[in-house]
Amino acid sequence: MRTLSTDSLLLLSSLFFSVLIMTSSAPKGYYKTSKFRAHTEINRQFKQDLNTFSAEMIAFQKALDLEKPNTSIIFGGYRDFRKAFKKVAFLIEYLDKEAYDKTLNGAPLPKLEQKVADLRILEPKGIQVMDELMAEITPESLQDLKKELTILQKSFAQVKKFLESKQISDRQFFEASRQALVRIASLGITGFDTPGTQLGIEDAYTVLGSLKGYYAFYQKEFENIHDTELYSKTLQLFEAGQQMASGTDFNTFNRLRFLKKSVNPLYQKLLEGHLALQYETIDEVSSYLPAVNYQAENIFSKDFLNPFYYVSLENDSLFEAKKELGKLLFYDPILSNNQQMSCATCHAPEKAFTDGFPKSLSNTGEAMKRNSLTLSYSVYATGFFHDLRTKRLEDQFEHVVLSKEEFNTGYQEIAEKLSKSPTYLSAFQKAFPSMGPTLKSYAVDYALAAYVISLNQFNSPIDTYFTQEETVVSEEIEKGFNLFTGKANCASCHFLPLFSGAVPPLFNDTEAEVIGVPISATDSLTVDPDLGRLENGMTQEVAYFYKHAFKTPSLRNIALTAPYMHNGIYTTLEEVVDFYNKGGGAGMGMDLPHQTLAAEPLGLTQEEIQQLVVFMEALTDTTRFEAPKQEVFPRDFKKASWNNRNL
Repeated sequence: MRTLSTDSLLLLSSLFFSVLIMTSSAPKGYYKTSKFRAHTEINRQFKQDLNTFSAEMIAFQKALDLEKPNTSIIFGGYRDFRKAFKKVAFLIEYLDKEAYDKTLNGAPLPKLEQKVADLRILEPKGIQVMDELMAEITPESLQDLKKELTILQKSFAQVKKFLESKQISDRQFFEASRQALVRIASLGITGFDTPGTQLGIEDAYTVLGSLKGYYAFYQKEFENIHDTELYSKTLQLFEAGQQMASGTDFNTFNRLRFLKKSVNPLYQKLLEGHLALQYETIDEVSSYLPAVNYQAENIFSKDFLNPFYYVSLENDSLFEAKKELGKLLFYDPILSNNQQMSCATCHAPEKAFTDGFPKSLSNTGEAMKRNSLTLSYSVYATGFFHDLRTKRLEDQFEHVVLSKEEFNTGYQEIAEKLSKSPTYLSAFQKAFPSMGPTLKSYAVDYALAAYVISLNQFNSPIDTYFTQEETVVSEEIEKGFNLFTGKANCASCHFLPLFSGAVPPLFNDTEAEVIGVPISATDSLTVDPDLGRLENGMTQEVAYFYKHAFKTPSLRNIALTAPYMHNGIYTTLEEVVDFYNKGGGAGMGMDLPHQTLAAEPLGLTQEEIQQLVVFMEALTDTTRFEAPKQEVFPRDFKKASWNNRNL
């Protein structure tokens, strides 16, 4: 009998362990499906869809070049061209987000180039610009369409070369698909993507159909893990969503039910499918923390966005200690020069952390420059204050500390003052053990930021409706939501699910808008002289289109934050909606050529205005915050007047 040599045994052992490792790291059923892999078909289909889009651009070009322009033919060509784009856009955006935004489908507004040292303005171009031009075909708009299409063709030719060199993995497909659902919910059905044609509902139908077609390549994968039920349910949800998006128009489409019955369930099922097939997730391949938590099952769930993406704080075992310390500091006037003003002076918990004044009051009782912004949900931003002059939550406090109208002090003074309380010093050392025996100024910022992070509850009636299957809302709320995300055009700036200027689908940028707020409620023709973002002190943002631009705040808890606007001129939500209904400042007659809000009246009836208000009131969280009881504040300072401070 022939025996195996030692080398042969080693080789066999090596092969055995190699197979064992491959089997343990591969999805279940890998070898059963090795002759047919879904991602192979996805890559093939992707390249085919890229070619189809190129062909439809050529066809649309021919429609534009007709000797006798025919509006019907042009519009038909545009719809075909748009459908071809939407079928493949979810993968393009995922694979090359920068090109998607800058050259293919960016908002039709000028932007600043963020990655350069000098001031560089990027003029808008791409399909959204073309969509605006499609609103009315005139000789002038026809020429502009031709120009934009030529630019698009050249840009896409370059992008296409890059995209065709990519190999889409299973992980990337599922991530791109779920990102596409976020885009449908926040930018598609709200009209943001289609400012001229209002084809957003038709787009949703197309995107869902494309996702369904790509997803169907996974049928054999699900068969091999014996979970065809999950596969079938997901397909049914795609089909149900398409059915809801067909046979309707922009103003009558029921977005509330579409999100509850199709988009959110699909968002969950795609995650379940991803995990069931045991493909790696972004959390396993990247140490970079994204704003969107991929493990979240619902676009309206509390864990959908990761607050720690926006701050320098770590979500570690010390966070709770930082938060509790921050809570004390937030309500303690010891931080101010005269021990009379605290953070809560302008951010009262019962008013959703605003102060109820048209313009916040200074340390001498005089009105300051602007209205107090809510701190609820404020962490989810890349720009803070009305003029976006700081980029991180923890950087805000410096402006309050140094302001002569507010705390009128300095960090060294605050650190020295707090160090004279053994209780405070002990709390800092517990929350920041690496700080050492001396209190550091950064710890004050971080502690306050930790407390502000804790103010996000996501438990309003709207959140409950979307996250709990059996929950219903009133007919008035439903109509108001559908107006907000449709005819009233609110959600094209106050993006879901934060209802703020945090830009989907990545939520890594914060918008400011020029809406033409008047100097007073009785003088609608004079714009408030506050220049907003234009004079925020950042030399790289001195651009003409930032004149009178202000941050788009979250509308969550807005029923508690009156009065409204940066100058506090409106006392009711009805007045605010009426302002937008008239087309903002430009719509009321102001000369504001760079107003970002459409100047055309919305045509809302009084009944519709009231429905919008009822909906916005339903964005109020059910959790209420209170200041700590007086006895918990440290009173062991050596200075008696500090111990007797009013809290």
